[in-house]
Amino acid sequence: MPTIYRSPYPDLDIQSVDLVSYLFSNPFNTPLDRPMYINAISGEQYTFGDVVQRTRSLSNGLRQSIGLKPNDVVALFSPNTIDYPVVCHAIVGSRAIVAPTSAALTALELNAQLKTSGARFIVVHSTLLETAQKAAKGTSVEKVLLIDGQTPVNGQPTCNYLANTFAPDDLLTVDPAEADRQPTFICFSSGTSGAAKGVITTHQNITSNLQQWRQHMLESGLPSQRPRRQSAIAFLPFSHIYGLNLFMCQCLIWGTTVVVMPRFDLDLYLSCIQKYRPDELALVPPIALMLVKDPRVSKYDLSSVRKIMSAAAPLTIELSSALEAKFTEICKTEVFCTQSWGLTETSPMATAVPNDRMDKRNTGVGCIAPNMQLRFVDPESMKDAAVKPDGSTEPAEIWCRGPNVVMGYYNNEKATKEAFHVDEDGTRWFRTGDIGTIDGDGYVTIQDRIKEMIKYKGLQVIPSELEGKLVDHPDVEDAAVTGMWVDDMATELPVGFVVLSPQAKDRDQKAVLDGIHAWLNERIANHKRLRGGIHVLSQIPKSPSGKILRRQLRDLLKSQAPKARL
Repeated sequence: MPTIYRSPYPDLDIQSVDLVSYLFSNPFNTPLDRPMYINAISGEQYTFGDVVQRTRSLSNGLRQSIGLKPNDVVALFSPNTIDYPVVCHAIVGSRAIVAPTSAALTALELNAQLKTSGARFIVVHSTLLETAQKAAKGTSVEKVLLIDGQTPVNGQPTCNYLANTFAPDDLLTVDPAEADRQPTFICFSSGTSGAAKGVITTHQNITSNLQQWRQHMLESGLPSQRPRRQSAIAFLPFSHIYGLNLFMCQCLIWGTTVVVMPRFDLDLYLSCIQKYRPDELALVPPIALMLVKDPRVSKYDLSSVRKIMSAAAPLTIELSSALEAKFTEICKTEVFCTQSWGLTETSPMATAVPNDRMDKRNTGVGCIAPNMQLRFVDPESMKDAAVKPDGSTEPAEIWCRGPNVVMGYYNNEKATKEAFHVDEDGTRWFRTGDIGTIDGDGYVTIQDRIKEMIKYKGLQVIPSELEGKLVDHPDVEDAAVTGMWVDDMATELPVGFVVLSPQAKDRDQKAVLDGIHAWLNERIANHKRLRGGIHVLSQIPKSPSGKILRRQLRDLLKSQAPKARL
């Protein structure tokens, strides 16, 4: 029998319901005049009542004006705006499917995602219209609509115009019995090691995760002793599952005012914290690093912050501790920094640190969410990981199942088959591709992606561990590590990439890098040394969600063919 790990909290009686009905059910009695989405730059805002009314009006307008039908796919290509949630929920409330796409995509990349999703329509921000029109060529896209403005484009009305013109109408609901099969979103995976895949996310996947999160985070410990979160600052892309779930769904359920940033700007972010005074920050590791190292942070009043949550990419213990220390000093009270773990395929939360278990917040990514089951399986032997005397497992691939785990990949049976393992009894497990452990108290630790682990002469090297060490050096602003295969040695060599701090850039580069090498070697085992060298970059390539794009680093190594440092 396989060894299965569960949440320390009891399973929930998961409500089966379509997404928009659940979001607009208003379980926390949010007043209709409460500001829901505020433009961080202009101050323009929609209240909770505005969001509901405009969603119903736009859904009616899309169905009548362009003939939007159930199961049509609509690509959404826009930076964060206060209209983004309205458009998204109007499409889903028409029983159609949203394919959110990153505003950072090139026309070629967007074209590939349009072909994958089979989108019939694309809703685009005016600043991205030219890119969208190029990308739509040779695809199934019939019409391109603007999300902003009032003026039609090529005879097509804008979403703003439709929301302002059409009367609100009833939304199209989904039979509860079909909620676990009816897609709401085709969310694209990050594609850090290859082409992005379209992940089929159903109504039940998202609503289950909202219920899991509510139990895991809101109804465990501290939140019952303080008011609900009053505001949140949203710079995370709404096109990414993290931003989509948190700001367009969770905050709407809780009645949390969302201050919407179109893109990240440090001064704007800090000024929003000062003005709107959120008690919790949701961010990704690159922003955490910036908050620790940038001197501008001390110029703003950030004293409202009590908790910082990082997700979407690994946050090292060193960076987490430094962030806690900095904000504890700023706020003159203890500030907790936690990390949660999940994937696009888990909608996204799979583990998090509950508020009543903050004592172990720096040991990993928290406990398993209710209604989820995890296995830790050796990817080579396909056997359950051995358990050590202290009760923790040996590192192994994490497999998971639960109501928030998706069905598979859109129009990609091969990828779906490869991503899931089916036991002899028919039990289906999603193979996450992440290597991790679980301890005797049920706390999960993530080490790295299987594909990103480095093997030096058969010994395992974890890139994220070395990156955490490197960014702790005073001469390093940011860092990444990857592997480089060397034929003559028949092994991979760890290679480092760093962005130097301003003071280091003015000194002799060779001396600086030699100093970093020597400093790092004192802190790591011999087999982990950066024998492939350390390279200086102006910036580390990352996805919009903060994941390091190691594939680009490996391509850079191939083009430069650097010599090994033995």
